[in-house]
Amino acid sequence: MAAGSRKATLHDVAKRAHVSVASVSNYLNDYPYMKPATRERIQKAIDELGYVTNQQARNLRSGRTGLISLSLPDLNQIYFAELAEEVIKQAREYDYRVIIESTGNDRNREIGSARAMASNMTDGLILSPTAMSAADVGELEGDYPLVILGERVFDAPAPHVMIANETAARAATEHLLRAGCRTIAVVGGTFDASTPSSRSMRTKGYAAALAEYGRPIRPELVRETGEWTSAEGAKAVRDMYAQGIRPDGIFALNDLLALGVTSQLREMRVRVPESVRVVGFDDIDEAKYTIPSLTTVDPNRAQVAKLAIESILGQLRDGGRAPQSRIDVGFQLRYRSSSPQV
Repeated sequence: MAAGSRKATLHDVAKRAHVSVASVSNYLNDYPYMKPATRERIQKAIDELGYVTNQQARNLRSGRTGLISLSLPDLNQIYFAELAEEVIKQAREYDYRVIIESTGNDRNREIGSARAMASNMTDGLILSPTAMSAADVGELEGDYPLVILGERVFDAPAPHVMIANETAARAATEHLLRAGCRTIAVVGGTFDASTPSSRSMRTKGYAAALAEYGRPIRPELVRETGEWTSAEGAKAVRDMYAQGIRPDGIFALNDLLALGVTSQLREMRVRVPESVRVVGFDDIDEAKYTIPSLTTVDPNRAQVAKLAIESILGQLRDGGRAPQSRIDVGFQLRYRSSSPQV
């Protein structure tokens, strides 16, 4: 079509090729029972009208969209925003694009992400559920490529890429113990292990480290919070000090909590790390530049993204859903000023 004119439509291709719209659609989806002459006319019309590029045509004929869905709980959480960037980066290496949905930690939206795959709008789904439960596993049945992230659903019929929540939390707590801390609080923790979550698994790692060193678990040092935000971290510190609790080490279960902790301690003129050591979890980019810079667990977001994308593309190559499996990702402690290495 002439430059500047409207884009050609499916109807334009059908009219130019002297076939029905259904025939054009069948051709693009590689319908096997079509006369060679009809195929040639349709492809000629596509080329003449510039209906799609050659790559788009190949994608359509193979049933591929060149798109992957990524469903995350909350993009206001910096960890998930940075994870999304890593997934986009990894997908770009394979000429794929990513459609991102933030479910807002809502069960119905998480289930909706899975149900939407029936429409074949994308080639696969990377899903990180926080509100679904084991009772919802049936919603994840299907033959579309799927990868699960997170700690909420463990029995999904698909590969599951997992970060080392418990092991990393244990290592972070052991670091504080080796540094001489005797009163270690965990901010964002919970004793409720009835529902799998990063909150419960990281608290379990904290408790395991204390047990290894022969230290009792003191309930008043396990500070539950609502959201994992800086405001909640600051509130946890204020509440502890108002109750006469004076920790010499604080393990915050994510970096936003940790930033709130260090900010509140600084406001109260409590020196970090001289009086209180602070360790976070996630290694968000901002952790390097806070005052003091934050010692934290690096859960290896880049590796999570790489393994998830490679699994989706492998399932596409193999023509179906991969069986249930667990793919573990390693971690590193990033030592900085809030709790230097000992």
